[in-house]
Amino acid sequence: MLHSQPPDPDPDDFSVRIRIRGDVLLIELRGPLTGPSVDMLQMYVLSTLATHIPPKAIMDIGGVTLVDEAGLGVLRAASGQARDAGGRMVIANGRRVLGMAADGFDHAPTISDAISRLDA
Repeated sequence: MLHSQPPDPDPDDFSVRIRIRGDVLLIELRGPLTGPSVDMLQMYVLSTLATHIPPKAIMDIGGVTLVDEAGLGVLRAASGQARDAGGRMVIANGRRVLGMAADGFDHAPTISDAISRLDA
């Protein structure tokens, strides 16, 4: 019996996966954070952060292939929303895609490092 594998995701597809690890939201992004994906991320993430008070979140962007100015804006908005609610959001695995823009975020090179920052 042959088992077919699901097709590889299209590199132009964008996805958001939100998981909870203890009291930490782990938000994993894949694909280009541009155009319509920015609106999708804003809808999901901002509403999710609003339900966890105070929010402790890690946004893993290691799977993001491209970020435009609007994408950076929604990352800044999410970080600001977490901070305004007395929480914190750390960007993980983002140096490659963010480049110098990573300096404007609470950034960690790995998810483990991001968890350590949230616990500090």
